Amino acid sequence: MNIFHALCGVISLLAGLGIFLSRKGTRLHRRMGWTYTISMFVLLITSFFIYDFFGRFGAFHILFLLSAGTLMIGLSMPLFFRNRWQNWVIHHYFWMSYSYVGLVMATGSHLFGLVPAWPVWLRICAFWLFPYLVGTILIYSWKNRVLASLPGKD
Repeated sequence: MNIFHALCGVISLLAGLGIFLSRKGTRLHRRMGWTYTISMFVLLITSFFIYDFFGRFGAFHILFLLSAGTLMIGLSMPLFFRNRWQNWVIHHYFWMSYSYVGLVMATGSHLFGLVPAWPVWLRICAFWLFPYLVGTILIYSWKNRVLASLPGKD
């Protein structure tokens, strides 16, 4: 189960990166988006079968709710609000972007044990705080570029 979970994580990381680097609203964007979404849902489901950190249900399982929430809200924008709400695109962008940032932070959680010589505060900064801050800066600094890259905005 751990290998399948990790494989889904790698697919999600690569698909998410591809989405950020590609033009938005295109067929490629939608295909990579569905790849990201499906692999994330499988990743989230398989997380409930992994108990390596605590030997039982733990804090990372609770974070499932946050991760699933950002993913579902982000996905709901194009599926349910496309024709009902003028600002659906920007909300889709923010929710899906933070879904990806959460994925990067969760990946950092798996790296936590690789550097046990580091103090806990340094590992928290390196694997959680730094990705969150860099992700937030990129999300806000790329917002206008992303909106301008939508088809029909040329």
